[in-house]
Amino acid sequence: MPAQTTINNNCSELDIMTMRCTPNMVAGLLESSSSEPAVLLLDYRPQAAYSQGHVQHALKVSIPNILLKRLQNGSLKAGAFKGLINGEDGKKKFIEVSQTASIILYDAKSRNCDINANSNSTFVLLLRRLKENGFRVSYLDGGFEAFASSHPNLVIEEDLSSSPDVSLPDLGFDKLRIDNSPEEKPEFQIDNFPVEILPYLYLGSRRESENQKLLRQFQISYVLNVTPSIPNHFENDGLKYLKIPVRDQWNQNLAEHFPEAIDFIDEARSSKSGILVHCHGGVSRSVTVTVAYLMQKRGLSLNDAYDFVKQRKTDIAPNVNFLDQLQEFEAQLANSPCRYGQCTCSSVEGKKCLGPDPGCLSSSASSSERTTPLSTNTSISSAESNLSFSYS
Repeated sequence: MPAQTTINNNCSELDIMTMRCTPNMVAGLLESSSSEPAVLLLDYRPQAAYSQGHVQHALKVSIPNILLKRLQNGSLKAGAFKGLINGEDGKKKFIEVSQTASIILYDAKSRNCDINANSNSTFVLLLRRLKENGFRVSYLDGGFEAFASSHPNLVIEEDLSSSPDVSLPDLGFDKLRIDNSPEEKPEFQIDNFPVEILPYLYLGSRRESENQKLLRQFQISYVLNVTPSIPNHFENDGLKYLKIPVRDQWNQNLAEHFPEAIDFIDEARSSKSGILVHCHGGVSRSVTVTVAYLMQKRGLSLNDAYDFVKQRKTDIAPNVNFLDQLQEFEAQLANSPCRYGQCTCSSVEGKKCLGPDPGCLSSSASSSERTTPLSTNTSISSAESNLSFSYS
């Protein structure tokens, strides 16, 4: 554990929530340590900018849309902030260091006047929530641009010219603002269960899994049961089940079951059989599996897949641990050669291919080109043309 630092003596207080550090102060803290610094630097800029250059030892921070509301309403607690850090090594470092070291957050170029003027920015919101959860947090005045200009020797630069572009798309989270207006209820909403996510793919809860008449009505012959306790009620009546015994708790590993779950859903849909994916409430575990399916088989980003499901079932709320696992799965998919026409999985016995369905992803297509958003007056058809996301 790094030694505790007295960063409060080096920063001028802006208000009760944030503190300001100059580039020279941060440089002094970095240079005063022979190995790991006694501060934790968090880089809140787009992934592409971080990859091109970042302050020495800085960890990359991302706030997906699916966590913005939780950050806004304060439900993202101290133990869940690791989910905002990119990479497994970064998460481990945050857990080890954040409780003893002071945190310095920086973006591209925010200054004192910007912080005060843009108090509704996501950057300021993140500062506020870190402070409220007991972290000793400050921000770098002038951001990365000011620091890199005055201390280029403490900037890590990467040459990306010869590297394949397999990074996650830049979704511009640094420009997001929190809208405090009341959230409007989407016009497109299904109040009856089960909810059809794709043709033959239904999302539901324990209630639907126990209703044999309903299952027959929707021609469901496959059931993916993502609970340890709910029985496979109609296994002796011809329904095919896959049980994933995972609880809706922070320490459960649901991601290790993604391959078998995705294969099971694929088996049902390829045979034009309905499949119900359910947990107890139909909002967390079953949603996580469904989002993972869309990410892999449809080539969608985590945000796009989550939004796709939420447009059809508005009460979804995977726990933060499962969202963290979906972020890791997104990184795994992005770095897989299966996504870029270089798949060699068939030559390796027992290896699960991470490739999307044919035609759902090309190496040059952007996320927006791969998906047609569901409009508010669009209905879901009972058949899917060419296994695409285009609904008429």
